[in-house]
Amino acid sequence: MTEHTGASYNSITKKYAQTVDTKPWNAYYERPALVSLLPPLANTIVLDVGCGSGWYTEFLVNNGALVTAFDLNAEFVALTRARLGERAKVLQGDMTEPLDFAHDDEFDLVVCPLVLHYLQDWQPTLREFQRVLKQNGLLVFSTHHPFMDWKLFNRPDYFALEKLEDEWEIGKVEFYRRPLTTMSADLETTGFYIERLLEPQPTEAFRRANAVKYEQLMTNPWFLVIRARKKG
Repeated sequence: MTEHTGASYNSITKKYAQTVDTKPWNAYYERPALVSLLPPLANTIVLDVGCGSGWYTEFLVNNGALVTAFDLNAEFVALTRARLGERAKVLQGDMTEPLDFAHDDEFDLVVCPLVLHYLQDWQPTLREFQRVLKQNGLLVFSTHHPFMDWKLFNRPDYFALEKLEDEWEIGKVEFYRRPLTTMSADLETTGFYIERLLEPQPTEAFRRANAVKYEQLMTNPWFLVIRARKKG
């Protein structure tokens, strides 16, 4: 199994779920950016990867999508099932393993918000995304901005792939930092081309919630959002 750090959420699941829907970093920064790169969702067949406590699953369903969602964490799976009921198929699964529940060419869209940086090696997972997407299907994902992690953690080599540990208000989380060159090469190698790349800035709602961090994010890239299309 490809090494990943998703298990670092096991000790903070409940605290994360209690705050993530309204946390400014998510609600007023990452989500508006990722949503802006989504195609029309009505009757779109979507795979929600790393669904967490279900915000994106609910958003996708409420906008007319037919959604299968999964997460590594059993508590997140239970929270998403409780949130959606029968309106979405919600599974427990490991994104570093083959997606045995999914057929070839099944989905129009794969959504993967703030998850890929927990993987050491993107390529096996991206190959599975490519397999389950229909011809010309879309992968829309967000991840840590490589420059931000390099700068914040004062790392000596921007081009290195390395595991980092961060201390959030709710506990410690581990993830991997990699350069943009590696990200784009992994997408190319696994059968995708980048259609849009977005370095978001915070919304006005973020400024009202946290003016100090708003100013920081207006001049420093924190997340990166990419829309990639499966090669025809």
